[in-house]
Amino acid sequence: MRIFPALFAMLAVVVAYGTRLLPIEFGQLSASAAAAIAFASNLYFWRTSDYFSPAAELMPLLHTWSLGVEEQFYIFYPMILVVLARWRSRLRWTIPALAIASFALGWIAGLSSPVATFYLLPFRAWELLIGAAVAVGAFPKVGRPRHRSLLAIVGALLVVAGILLVRSGAGFPVPLAAAPALGAALIIAYAEATPVGKALSLTPVRWIGRISYSLYLWHWPIIAFYRTETGIALDGFETAGLVVASVVAGALSFLLVEQPAMRRFRSAPASPKVVAVGLTGVVLGSGAILALAATAPVWRSIDPAIARIAGYADYLARPEYQYQFRRGPCFRGEAQADLPFDPDACVKPDPARPDMVVVGDSYAAQYWRAFALRYRQRNVMQATASGCRPVVGEPGEARCREVVDHVLGPLLNSGALTTVVLAGRWLDEDLAYLPATIRRIRAAGAVPAVIGPVPEYQGEFPAILARALLRRDLGHIEAWRVRDREALDRRMEALVRDAGGVYLSPMQILCGSGTCLRQTADGAPVQFDYGHLTLAGSRWVVARMPAL
Repeated sequence: MRIFPALFAMLAVVVAYGTRLLPIEFGQLSASAAAAIAFASNLYFWRTSDYFSPAAELMPLLHTWSLGVEEQFYIFYPMILVVLARWRSRLRWTIPALAIASFALGWIAGLSSPVATFYLLPFRAWELLIGAAVAVGAFPKVGRPRHRSLLAIVGALLVVAGILLVRSGAGFPVPLAAAPALGAALIIAYAEATPVGKALSLTPVRWIGRISYSLYLWHWPIIAFYRTETGIALDGFETAGLVVASVVAGALSFLLVEQPAMRRFRSAPASPKVVAVGLTGVVLGSGAILALAATAPVWRSIDPAIARIAGYADYLARPEYQYQFRRGPCFRGEAQADLPFDPDACVKPDPARPDMVVVGDSYAAQYWRAFALRYRQRNVMQATASGCRPVVGEPGEARCREVVDHVLGPLLNSGALTTVVLAGRWLDEDLAYLPATIRRIRAAGAVPAVIGPVPEYQGEFPAILARALLRRDLGHIEAWRVRDREALDRRMEALVRDAGGVYLSPMQILCGSGTCLRQTADGAPVQFDYGHLTLAGSRWVVARMPAL
């Protein structure tokens, strides 16, 4: 009962404030709000997560994914207990066994489906089951105060290790989340009457604990909305201000919503009517939010040209997306990790025409169609996989190496290729492998052409551009631009030319005048997310590259 009143209050405020967003942004917000009401936030974000998804830092309700996992656990865990009721004496090993099974499942699934592993209950249940193991007495009793203190200290250190060491990327939630989860369990099981327990019993710490749920609910919408207005990067002053604002909002939610709701609930008799009213509220609330979203283009009307630009933030739903990228065997994402790379479908030489191949990650895939349209007299092939830079010798995922190693190995050695175009979202660590890759291509008799970085932004470029146009302040766009890509472009240009390759610079083509190109002649934005080019943008850039 504690979950719902504060959650619904937060959702009401967030949706109300969200009416200030662009219509497409409000539609996404409303859909996530309806999912949160239906206890399915994690399922929603899993289904909508993609390599080209909007920036997570700007999704006001992204944090509710964990609440979805928790709510689903609360539905299924009592059912498990009912099934195991006749073997109650065995719960102390049954619950840990289930936790281990969930942990193992998450480890296995994380190798091929990291997004599903992050969001879905079967792969995250082990974290909650560790707490359940404490509750059923699976952690052994320890009588000696010194030993309890030691275990509590170990638990505290594991929690701190989780804060300091866990970063985004591989290994989370399995196995890295095990450190804070086990640490919390050790504290719960053994910290009472120990120095760790006394520290956690201090009045300020207990107060933060009491408002922690409301603080959790409010902190992320506050941060996300602030970033939407000002930019993703935060300085120390802004961070401190957002912490204070979150604590104040959490405290007010606790005092004005949580506590009154809990008092009323505890004094009310249990009744099926209460459940019926609650379910009715869920249905009506979800329906109202979805209806509000569906009618957003009517009541949140903006200039049609600006609305068209903002609509490119949903580029994956546009017909030119698939035409441009060819998602599938020739452009493999994480979701296509099990899809076999088919050389005959993607990189089959044509004896009647010169063979050119575009190889790399999504930043290579964005150019393939533009190259194929410019060089119609050639056989322009595509070998791309998301997140895979096209260099030899660099370790990477199997789906990456399968594609890159085939192109820079058997295909290159066949002598069929005349031109190899290397493109990617280049990182500093890739540059060490680039000269050897260029030399290998040259030794095989092909021309190595390297496409450098493009301008990048701290958010979705169509939304940034649309908001700047609404404000009539195009200078606002520059506040969102990532500045280190220009320096990388200069380093790459010198490195590629020294190694004997042809360097192609979208950065110089788009931003050579000092201000980066924002729209093509037909009004379409040049980029559709933080950096990827639209079809119109990629054709504009490729048309201005030196001939190969």
